[in-house]
Amino acid sequence: MPSSWSSSLRFELQFTGENINLWGDKLNAVLTHADYAVAGFLTKALSGNVALTTANDDEARAAMIKFTGAGPFTVTIPSVSKAYLIWNACSGVVTLTTGAGGTVAVQPGEVAQVACDGINVIRVQGTNFGGQPLTGVADPTTPQGAATKAYADALAFTANAGVLPGQSGSAGKYLKTDGTVASWQPVASTDLSDNQAFFGRAVALAVAL
Repeated sequence: MPSSWSSSLRFELQFTGENINLWGDKLNAVLTHADYAVAGFLTKALSGNVALTTANDDEARAAMIKFTGAGPFTVTIPSVSKAYLIWNACSGVVTLTTGAGGTVAVQPGEVAQVACDGINVIRVQGTNFGGQPLTGVADPTTPQGAATKAYADALAFTANAGVLPGQSGSAGKYLKTDGTVASWQPVASTDLSDNQAFFGRAVALAVAL
């Protein structure tokens, strides 16, 4: 009975009693392919849409693939379960697909982990960071971009030239602006009298109504 092949990574599965005196070479070939599937790195230059090869050099077996070229490009991978680390070194988007189901668009310069369930290509992305801070993030440039602390701090009092001052050493003070610069100030009697006059007029107005 002839050998068969594993469905996902196309390893040769030898039949019992087959390939006498050749078994060692066959095993070494499978181990080489397994090594490439777990830790192999492929640099693939793109000049158009392509399908990764599944014979001879077997590009689709690589664990990590770096794409280079212009773009945008569409890369078709085999319709089998497999995970990839994709590095898009192209100047355009690289879209991964099986030809059916969901696709993943990897942006220029992005390194992304993707998985295929045999039909869909899915981006592997974390949703729980275990209480750890997210660092090294650039300020947002789109409405749905994540805001950094520095970006949020800078927005607080930038309607004109004022910037919200830090809170350290300002306990018991209130925030006051002269129309240009915001600062923390102690409460002054003039501030209280101004507020008293304002609230007095407000109460009088409410009673009159």
